[in-house]
Amino acid sequence: MNEFVGFVNGNNVRQKVLSLLSSKGKMEEKRISKTLRVVSPTIAKTLQELEEKELIAKKDEMYFLTETGAKVEKMIQQI
Repeated sequence: MNEFVGFVNGNNVRQKVLSLLSSKGKMEEKRISKTLRVVSPTIAKTLQELEEKELIAKKDEMYFLTETGAKVEKMIQQI
């Protein structure tokens, strides 16, 4: 689990995406980009990285935290 915390903490956008999905639940990529005011290509790359690590998942164009992602996000908040 600590390797995931390090992975997320190593990038400010990853931190923001996990935090946002934790508070808002499911969101589309475009809405994540607008909410965080981060350009779409950066968000797309970040979402792909988080999905590859199975911290988030995508269903019907909506991204959401996985169980692991939620645990990692809680650990990061406690740091």
